[in-house]
Amino acid sequence: MATINSRAIVDELIKGNGIYPGDHIRVVKIVEYTNDWGGQCYGLIYADEPWDNYHESQFVHNPKTIWEFI
Repeated sequence: MATINSRAIVDELIKGNGIYPGDHIRVVKIVEYTNDWGGQCYGLIYADEPWDNYHESQFVHNPKTIWEFI
């Protein structure tokens, strides 16, 4: 489970069907959310992780799935 705040990286992951250039591990789901301080973040979920890692919580507000590997 990784959190990033770069939409450019998210766009590269989507373009690469979940694989960032030079990486070999696939992201299977990307969740956009607002963090506790009002910043826009993206949760990256990898194949061996639970797909519901980013859910409404104290630090994750308004989570929305923006991409899934099918």
